Amino acid sequence: MHARVFQAYVRPVTEVVRVTITNGIISPSYATPSNGSEQTTPARPTDAKPYVYDVLLSLVHMHTEISTTTPSQTHSILAYMLEQISSALLHSFKQRPRYTLSALMQATLDVEFTAQTLNNYTTEKASEIQGQIYLALDERTDNEARMSLQQELPEMRAILKRLREGTRGEFVCFKRERRRERKERGEEGLGK
Repeated sequence: MHARVFQAYVRPVTEVVRVTITNGIISPSYATPSNGSEQTTPARPTDAKPYVYDVLLSLVHMHTEISTTTPSQTHSILAYMLEQISSALLHSFKQRPRYTLSALMQATLDVEFTAQTLNNYTTEKASEIQGQIYLALDERTDNEARMSLQQELPEMRAILKRLREGTRGEFVCFKRERRRERKERGEEGLGK
């Protein structure tokens, strides 16, 4: 019965998340400059794409529902959702045949922002899939873009840090509350 309830609740959200991710990544505008013009130098992304925010906000809603109805299941459900998000990202990124430097930087930013926002729910499976995402991106990138990305990483880290700080309020629910979690598991007062 528990498995049926879990699937009945999670399956529709998982499907919406999958479609949102796929549509966002396969969009022709995925890695075009924000002003719509062609540039001779690759446009460095300054934000995650809207599909990333749509997915994360759907998980905020899910977190609210779960934590108010069955708080002991919050971590396991969100960990499962991170695995599903990672799988959808991998599948969608594989649908694009090539990644220019701009697209590669955008994909990297999208994946890292999602992973870091949900890092408290990371599982071994999610980490493995995220590694596969980078391999899939690498297979679809030429050597020049790959080398240029290495030069862009310091600035991309700074952008990612600004994004994380700028969205701290929106995604605060994903921050681990250690004391409450221990209490829910019955570990409070056991010296842990």
